Amino acid sequence: MLSATAMNLSSMADMSQRFLWIPCPESRFETVAALREAYRFEFNCRMNTRVLSLRTRYSVYIVFKKADNWCGFKGVSIEAVVGIVGEESFRSFICFDTHGKGQARKRKVVAKPELREDGWMETEIGEFYNEGGLMSSDEVEISTVEGKYAQQKRGLVILGIEIRPAKILEEFSVCRL
Repeated sequence: MLSATAMNLSSMADMSQRFLWIPCPESRFETVAALREAYRFEFNCRMNTRVLSLRTRYSVYIVFKKADNWCGFKGVSIEAVVGIVGEESFRSFICFDTHGKGQARKRKVVAKPELREDGWMETEIGEFYNEGGLMSSDEVEISTVEGKYAQQKRGLVILGIEIRPAKILEEFSVCRL
């Protein structure tokens, strides 16, 4: 898992003042990012694939909670992009609202959040395949780009980005026990 501090939230224009870095005892990280206020929710981060297993498909999730003052995300879908730098990227739409559908996005499916066992929520951002190897310097880039429907948002608490091997449907599994 990449902590919220690795998500380049501060690289967006004036975003560093839009987040509070707060201690969170139930988190695996010392601090988490709490969105004070913003009209667009955007981030990007990169990670070297050398630390991942080679020849493996990975799923990428954003892990978050809603603060008491959470607002502005209802019905909002945000474009997410995941991919190895220099190769074709996986594009999808995500929504932080558990009840709404998200704005229709050119007939695309909008990924909705699910509750995790640890009490946090997660939304799948996308997938990538790590062909790499120990000598590879490939980087996976993960980002979101909010469209023209910007509205005031606040109260999203971000733990980070989790990257884990993708679930493979049983019907496609080579080995069966």
